[in-house]
Amino acid sequence: MAANHIPLIMQRLAQIVAEDRIRKYSNKLIVKIIVILKIYGVSYRSSKYFFNNHREFMELLNITDIPNFRTLSYRSLRIDWHYINSSIIDMINPDNDNAAVDSSIVKTCKDTTAQRRRKNGKYKDPESSWGYGTMGYEYGRKVHAVIDTDSLSVMEWKMTTASVYDKNMAFEMIDSVRNYNYILMDAAYDSSDIYDYIFENTHSIPVIDTNRRRGIVENKLTYNRKLGIALRKKESSRYKLRWEIE
Repeated sequence: MAANHIPLIMQRLAQIVAEDRIRKYSNKLIVKIIVILKIYGVSYRSSKYFFNNHREFMELLNITDIPNFRTLSYRSLRIDWHYINSSIIDMINPDNDNAAVDSSIVKTCKDTTAQRRRKNGKYKDPESSWGYGTMGYEYGRKVHAVIDTDSLSVMEWKMTTASVYDKNMAFEMIDSVRNYNYILMDAAYDSSDIYDYIFENTHSIPVIDTNRRRGIVENKLTYNRKLGIALRKKESSRYKLRWEIE
C-alpha cells in the first residue's frame, strides 16, 4: 500500500474508534500505530525503531514517543477489531457481488517443537491443537475467514484450534455475507447442511467445489446438494475468483 494512502486511513480511523477514558495513549492512537505497523509488516518489538526512521508518521500522529511493545500487545487484545473492520467496510461500501470463504492453519511453533511436545505430552498453548491441513497434520490454530473478492476486504474472521473442521465455522462466515449474490467455497464445504443453510437463510447462490472423494450417487443426493453441484458446473468461471482468498 502506498504511503500516501495512510493519511486517509488515519482520518477514517479517527471517525470510528471510541474512547472509554483518558489515557496516556488513547485508543485512537493505539489503533493508528498498529494499523501502520501491519501495513508495513513491522512487529511490535520493532515499532520504536520503525517510527524513529519514519518521522513523517510521528508528525502525522502528532506524537513524540511510541508506546513500548508490551503496551501495544496489551492494548491490542482489548480493542474490538471486528467493530473497526465492519465500520471501515461500511465506508468502502463493497458491491456485495462475490464472497469467498476459506480456512487455513497457522503454526504456533516449529514442527520439531510440536513433535517434542506431543511426545512428552506437554503442550503450552491451550488454544492450539493438531489439525489436518494441506501439508498433512499440523500443530497450531486455524483462521476461518470470508472476503469480498472484488475489494479484498475481510468481511469476517474467527480463530479456533486447528482441529475444528472448516464446515463447523462456515455458518458464522456465511451469516456475515448473507446479502451477497454469490458465496464461493472449496470442496471442504461441500455438504447438504451447508447448501440447506445458504438456500434457506441467505439471498446468495452457493458456488461450492464438488468433493468427489465422497462419491456422487445421483439417487442418494439431497435436492439442494444436487442443485448445488449443477450450479458449480454452471458458474465454473466465477469459481476461479475464490483464489483471491488463498
